[in-house]
Amino acid sequence: WIPKIEGDIERQLYVDTSGTERTTVLELLERYERQILPTHKGKQVESCRLKTLKRHFGALRLVHLTPKEVAIYRDVRLRSISPASLKRELKILGRVLNLASKDWGIPIAQNPVQMISLPKVDKPRTRRLETGEEGRLLQGSNEKLQRIILLALETAMRRGEILAIKRSHIDFQKSVLFIPSTKTDTPRSIPLSSAAITSLRGQLRASQSESGGVIPLHEVPLFTYSLRGLSGAFLRLCRRLNIDNLHFHDLRHEATSRLFEKGLNPVEVATITGHKDTKMLMRYTHLRAEDLVGRL
Repeated sequence: WIPKIEGDIERQLYVDTSGTERTTVLELLERYERQILPTHKGKQVESCRLKTLKRHFGALRLVHLTPKEVAIYRDVRLRSISPASLKRELKILGRVLNLASKDWGIPIAQNPVQMISLPKVDKPRTRRLETGEEGRLLQGSNEKLQRIILLALETAMRRGEILAIKRSHIDFQKSVLFIPSTKTDTPRSIPLSSAAITSLRGQLRASQSESGGVIPLHEVPLFTYSLRGLSGAFLRLCRRLNIDNLHFHDLRHEATSRLFEKGLNPVEVATITGHKDTKMLMRYTHLRAEDLVGRL
């Protein structure tokens, strides 16, 4: 043991863990929950994942958090969740350990999350609207949901971005919509098609009539759905219409693919969709071979 420690010291690999024997994983997770989590947009979902991590690792001391313990957690969780969900949970644990090592002054020799193998994530979804499905969705939904579906197909906006639209964000004269809060924390402005403008004008009139002409003290979003409420309403609509395996987020895939089919280049499409990574942009693009025949 002595030659090993001396060798690590000479190679500058030795980490003195004395004084941290009593530190538990629960303490680190709770500190992360107090200091870091409130700054994240997806804090509600991340909070649920933290609860799961605390339940499995909370009683464990940090010095006993080995790759073997993380591997056991991996095997147990894969019995009930998908590989993608598992990776999201372990990503949080790895992030907490990195913060503890780099910013909180807690010596951690190696991050055990990075030392285990993870299963391959399922292939990304490639679901696009089939012939007639768009018309059925628009005809079968109420007016508010109909406008949201149209906006999603015309702008490739995310669910949260649509639900956050306010009157002050819309420039009807220039046909441009400003999106101040995005998933990537980079505000962007997007062009609006005539169909998108019609939907926004219709919802603006509807929201004004619902308020009875009373002007609120603070500007409120045009759409009153919650995030889960919108997903639930869309799911119920698809079930009622017997449309299988279609999620609301698939409309973003459909809209992104349509932008490419209209002839826009990747830079132009990324400006509209807000993708920073070209690789991620390609994941959202599913061009049909039959639609490319005309170009050949």
